[in-house]
Amino acid sequence: MRQYWKYIPNLIAILFLPALLLQTAHGADFQTWSDITTIYRFAKGWRYDGDQGVRGILSDSDFKLLYFRPSVRYRVKPWFTVHGGIRFFKTFFDDEDDTFEIGPWQGLRFVWPEIGNYAISHYFRFEERMTWQTEGESDFDFTLRSRYQLGFRSPNYDILFKNGIYLSGSIEAFSDIETPIFINRIRYDVGPGIKASAAWRVELRYLLQQEKQSASAAFTANEHILRLRLFYTFE
Repeated sequence: MRQYWKYIPNLIAILFLPALLLQTAHGADFQTWSDITTIYRFAKGWRYDGDQGVRGILSDSDFKLLYFRPSVRYRVKPWFTVHGGIRFFKTFFDDEDDTFEIGPWQGLRFVWPEIGNYAISHYFRFEERMTWQTEGESDFDFTLRSRYQLGFRSPNYDILFKNGIYLSGSIEAFSDIETPIFINRIRYDVGPGIKASAAWRVELRYLLQQEKQSASAAFTANEHILRLRLFYTFE
């Protein structure tokens, strides 16, 4: 029985961290996201990641979004990974013109430090976003965006499920590269995950997004999201 006491803090975090974020989501739109990531390690240090999914389908949102994001990672060191990919987003709006977005990105990921059995990660990403309106008057918009994500992940704990359960989360800041430059969005993300088999992993996430329109404005919660993520690794 004593060996299970060390799992209590993680169970508390799994149960209560999403609830704490939910307390700040008053007035925010609720959305559902679901996606599957396919992973294939095709050479030493090299890995293909491709995720595809839908947003807003199961919630009363004013849009529906389909997307596909292929990417490739190269692990330079155990603690350092280079990441690059491209996003294809097709958004269907209820009361506005639909849009199609293409966006290449480049990213760097560092894992440091390890606190106990928890791994702390830092992810820097730069995106080039090209968006077209696909109905009505043809319109094109090009923006540059930077992102920084501070993340954590626990080890797998052998409780509740055969292959264990883990907790992961992150805080991510977004900033459009324009004058003046300021952080205009913050995303909080937390939730449990399980390794269902050697190939499959499942995560259930709660996300809270806050935005502001100017550097002097205050952040307000505008979206909170329940996200189901599936991962499949090709052997």
